[in-house]
Amino acid sequence: METLIINIPESKSALIKQLLIELGVEIRKSTLVRGEIPNAVTQKTIKDARKGKGIGEPIQDIKSFLESL
Repeated sequence: METLIINIPESKSALIKQLLIELGVEIRKSTLVRGEIPNAVTQKTIKDARKGKGIGEPIQDIKSFLESL
């Protein structure tokens, strides 16, 4: 048995899942893989937050950030 991780466009996921089910492939949902790259919007949001945009000051650590909310 072999494990494959396949990234496919959201628009094609139903078609691919249907094909895999027809072929007898077991489909398991997975969680975020360590080292996975977030999308462009998430990257920009993280970058802006580290620079202090939108929250008044740069994030130094999670505890102080949460206390500022």
